[in-house]
Amino acid sequence: MSDAVRQIKERLNIIDVVSPYVELHKAGRNFKGKSPFTNEKTPSFYVSPERGMYYCFSTSQGGDIFSFIQTMEGVDFREALRQLAEKAGVELVAEAPEKRSERDRLYALIEETTKFFEEWLPLAPIATAYLEKRAVKPATVSKWRIGYAPGPSSGGWRLLKEYLAAKGYSVPEMLKAGVVKPGADGKEPFDVFRDRVMFPLRDPNGKVVGFSGRTLTPDEKTPKYVNSPETELYKKSELLFGYDLAKQSIRTLDFFLIVEGQFDVVMSHQAGYGNTVAVSGTALTLHHVQLLERLSTRVVLALDADRAGIAAMKRAAEVMLRRGLDVKVAKLPPGADPADLVEKDPHALKSAVGGAVPIIDFLLVHLKEQVTDERAFRLRVSEEVIPYVTLIPNRIDQEHFVGIVAAALGVSLDSVRFEVERARSENERTPERVSAHPIPQVAVPATVDTARLRSEQRERFLSWLVAAVSLLDGSLAMRVSKALEEITDAPLAEVQATVTADMLAHATIDIGNRYASRSEKAFLEDIVSNLNLTRSLIIREAIAERKQLLKQLEAGKEGDLTSLLADLTTLESKRKLPAYGIESFTV
Repeated sequence: MSDAVRQIKERLNIIDVVSPYVELHKAGRNFKGKSPFTNEKTPSFYVSPERGMYYCFSTSQGGDIFSFIQTMEGVDFREALRQLAEKAGVELVAEAPEKRSERDRLYALIEETTKFFEEWLPLAPIATAYLEKRAVKPATVSKWRIGYAPGPSSGGWRLLKEYLAAKGYSVPEMLKAGVVKPGADGKEPFDVFRDRVMFPLRDPNGKVVGFSGRTLTPDEKTPKYVNSPETELYKKSELLFGYDLAKQSIRTLDFFLIVEGQFDVVMSHQAGYGNTVAVSGTALTLHHVQLLERLSTRVVLALDADRAGIAAMKRAAEVMLRRGLDVKVAKLPPGADPADLVEKDPHALKSAVGGAVPIIDFLLVHLKEQVTDERAFRLRVSEEVIPYVTLIPNRIDQEHFVGIVAAALGVSLDSVRFEVERARSENERTPERVSAHPIPQVAVPATVDTARLRSEQRERFLSWLVAAVSLLDGSLAMRVSKALEEITDAPLAEVQATVTADMLAHATIDIGNRYASRSEKAFLEDIVSNLNLTRSLIIREAIAERKQLLKQLEAGKEGDLTSLLADLTTLESKRKLPAYGIESFTV
């Protein structure tokens, strides 16, 4: 534990950190309240001052003051550390004071620029008329701090530059902030944004770091949108427009809505979808997804229905499916975007989002509408849909969509499975497309005895893995054995002793038959998949057992609630560990 983290934990009581977000009531040695992550009626959120930790039973997550702030504010550990250090009065000496002062001036310069644009908006009839035409309400303008950048028609190319200079900012600072650009042939620098409706771009904490401007005088030579250049404050691959205002709604609604542009975000929020975000000046990146998945693993894409929108949807889906997210698509009318729908009828957007379907279903329907020839349709599905099935890390969920594709094509399940394996082999030959998956989540029907099913699955996976280890040689066998010991928290010999002779024989024969004509890599890939599934099952069994103990405690049985909360927090930490990847066993 770093010295700063230790000092913060010593100075801050977890009750003081949680209380602004949750109404807590004493419950023995602990405190209890309604989950801040869901809209629950029965309190299931526990806080242990003694251990300095919390646990939410309705969402199965827990941790300390740092993880709580990360979840509630949607920030990374570094930012949570900064916020809590400020609250605790602990100084973080992570950078030179002069560097901090320089960045603080950039933030102040950007803030002055935002005010400049806001003050100009009511002075520009062309801009206010445009916003009224798009049905943007005054409260929305204020909430998003929408402004106007004056241009040559209003008096010149350097009005912002002159305004900032009068406030004491130098041209080099304006250049670093990305609000002016150098003039050609040694001419004086001029404003980046001119005659545009301005949208401030804010970081996860709500600080303005850049801008996106929409032109009011469109022509073939003028781009519709201009974004700030990348600066020390603004990194387009990291920023999501609207994220700072969407965090709480994403947690409450348990999904996030991704749209294409600033107007789409603004109007979606105005229509009631406060969980809406958009990328700004780039395609969706892994960093964007990691930022969002802290709050929810469910997403609805509501992008334009034109060719560019479909392409953007596919790229975004690929990144998110690799991370194990549940990806759905809202079908929008041809030629319409979310802002258009809200402008005409806010209920139209709600209807589209409410009718969102899984990405695989959407692609099948979209192709069916585009391709009338049956053979061509099947080939296009093989080329354009099957690869997305292979990206789903949960094999049970993947099998579900194998059935969906087979039904759509009118072919056998085995035919689709063959194509899935072929597409997976193609992916393996393209290393840059491979990324780590989170631990697969095992889905089971609600009508079965889930505890018994998980126990049977665990036994089956363990027997298969023990058999696999016996068929491996050298360092690979040692690596897989070590992983199996980590998962079971027991020596390999003890794990082997739990497997009956019948189970071991069945697994050994099954492996021999299944992989006789397949590559060693295919065998190793399934070993890695089964290791991840086994770890998930064991952890889920342990969590279910602790939750049963909690019910007994609430019913009056003697027990240590604090220790139970500690166990659950540890188990949840293990559940969030990165999944095993094939590269861990081949190096």
